[in-house]
Amino acid sequence: MVGCGSERDRLQVIAAAEEEMSAIATGDVERYFAVLTEDAVFMPPNSLSKTGEELRQWLREFLSQVAVECLQSLHGQTVVAGDLAYHGYACSWKTTPRAGGQPTIAHFKGMHIARRLADGSWRLARNIRNLSPAAAAQG
Repeated sequence: MVGCGSERDRLQVIAAAEEEMSAIATGDVERYFAVLTEDAVFMPPNSLSKTGEELRQWLREFLSQVAVECLQSLHGQTVVAGDLAYHGYACSWKTTPRAGGQPTIAHFKGMHIARRLADGSWRLARNIRNLSPAAAAQG
């Protein structure tokens, strides 16, 4: 495997995570799908796992219902092992209903599992996150 575990791979995994956050912030669901593997699985807080068309519909609905502003995003440990990597993260965001209403602030801690595709690019295959208190999202 070329570049197995290299700093370049680690930075590409982080870039995929940053692209995910950018897609969320712009509300561009197609851009979001582009950073995911075809078999991506999400494990959001207080919900069942989402995959396939169910995941894509869930993301479409979420991004159509709220505008998301990233308040803080922190990268944790990112480890590459062959064609898989894990990336820990913490973030805080503000969601404002597009139909009007009060914004909500949420804090998360989570982990991505990324997979290197045949073309050498990295995509997010798993996203596991939980809600956390504000103080935990900052450290």
